[in-house]
Amino acid sequence: MRCPSCNSPIHSKQRDRMFYCDKCNVMHVRDGGVDKIDFEIAEFGSTPPGERVYVPFWRLYCSFIIRSKSVEGGHVFRLASWMRGENGSGTLFIYVPAADFDTATFKRMAIDFTMTSPKYSTRLNFGSIRRMPTTMSREEASELADFVVVTMEAEKPGVLQRLDYTLTVNGTKMVYLPFGIGPGGIVPAL
Repeated sequence: MRCPSCNSPIHSKQRDRMFYCDKCNVMHVRDGGVDKIDFEIAEFGSTPPGERVYVPFWRLYCSFIIRSKSVEGGHVFRLASWMRGENGSGTLFIYVPAADFDTATFKRMAIDFTMTSPKYSTRLNFGSIRRMPTTMSREEASELADFVVVTMEAEKPGVLQRLDYTLTVNGTKMVYLPFGIGPGGIVPAL
């Protein structure tokens, strides 16, 4: 296929929803048409064990409003700690892994990066470092934002009884975060 910006050929040996042109640094998706994707590539902050790889995440900028809650045995601690705002409302970034992972790895990565937004420097291209294929669309990631929030809040059984809220996805960006794949599995390299 050809890049929609500079018309250079794009070659890929793997099945991926995202196509990256290393000539003009444009990322796009073809889903019935061609759509340029807003993206960032994080710089490696540490040298990981094993193979270096970039993992795609959909970073969702969300508004969150808690309309009512009924809590026994604790409080809505996690939501209050991630949001920027007051009175049960605010904004937060939700990170949804966009590569193909087992459920436990997906959940761990989504919770870890949503609870503690990663800090990183960016780079212009992937260089010779492999990137994992993107298997999840922007729309699928937006639908999973609720799953991430509820999973984080309900992590301690018996604490959260009821939460009535509104979650609105205001913006999305594809973010490639650095990882190492070694004998102990996949680990962040920020």
